[in-house]
Amino acid sequence: MSGTRGERRGRLDPAVAEVRTAVSAFLDRQNLAADDIVLVALSGGADSLALAAASAFVATARGLRIVTVTIDHQLQAGSAEVAAGAAAVGPALGLEPGRVERVTVGKSGGPESAARDARYTALDRVATEIGAALVLLGHTRDDQAETVLLGLARGSGPGS
Repeated sequence: MSGTRGERRGRLDPAVAEVRTAVSAFLDRQNLAADDIVLVALSGGADSLALAAASAFVATARGLRIVTVTIDHQLQAGSAEVAAGAAAVGPALGLEPGRVERVTVGKSGGPESAARDARYTALDRVATEIGAALVLLGHTRDDQAETVLLGLARGSGPGS
């Protein structure tokens, strides 16, 4: 038996182990020092939650600081509350309190492209403000497939 107070730890879910391994392998390839800041985009979706949780686990052993940022695109009623709820997950994972960045989404390139541009601009700005060495974003395979399909539909070819 391991754990505390006679509790027995279960096996680590293979999906959790896979995400932790992927984050660890990626960070191994970066030139990061202890106390470097890694910014993690935290939307509250399964992809970003998995990334934040894995980053929290991996960063602890490396002495890295993980800071989360949640982007409020302001595209739906109640988006501020949703963003605040997502940002509150970081401390529950043992991370520093995150921040919410409100953005204004333009119209150029369609709604998905405009939202992505606004999000990436905000992430770049926050990373610069806090001195982050790295920005991490998580996407499920379905998200990646959708992104590739949208890119191909727009004529971007293999660069998608």
